[in-house]
Amino acid sequence: MPLEESDNVVGEDYSDARLPGKVWRQRTFTNCVFRDADLTGMTTESVVFDNCDFTGADLGESEHIGSAFRSCNFARTSLWHSTFRNCTLMGSTFDGCRIRPLTLDEVDFSLTSLGGADLRRIDFTSCRFREANLVRTDMRDAILVSADLSGARTGGLKLDGADLRGARVDPGLWTSAVVANAKIELMQAVAYASAHGLVVDL
Repeated sequence: MPLEESDNVVGEDYSDARLPGKVWRQRTFTNCVFRDADLTGMTTESVVFDNCDFTGADLGESEHIGSAFRSCNFARTSLWHSTFRNCTLMGSTFDGCRIRPLTLDEVDFSLTSLGGADLRRIDFTSCRFREANLVRTDMRDAILVSADLSGARTGGLKLDGADLRGARVDPGLWTSAVVANAKIELMQAVAYASAHGLVVDL
């Protein structure tokens, strides 16, 4: 089925498709396969991808506005120089992807699996990582101002030099993640001290 024929596509295989610079608006793709597809420079607006497979796909320099990638698989996917604004990636899995550099604006990463991903120096201001898998993820020097990491798995998470001011985190983060030289606020410093068994007398 050509992509132009339907605004609601289910179960189609677009492996190896060449669609650079494509513009999609208000469409839905469910259980579709985009393995090794060339999607460079793509623009999506209010597009929904449900349970789609982007293994090996090239989404470099793409832009996504108000789109949803729910429970999608990103393995060895190229996302570098792409932009996501007011999007959700809820429940998606990232494995061996080329992600940096990346531009984000209030993106929802809740329930995503980003374990071991290289997310250094990315600006995640006001993004949500509720119950996400961040085990051994590298977020050194990242900006996480006002981000929500509630319920996230943070064992071995690298936050060296990250800006955590205003971020919502669970107490366990202060002992499970590496936070050397991270920027934090006073109340976060109190939480850090408490997590390490110190008594703070303010």
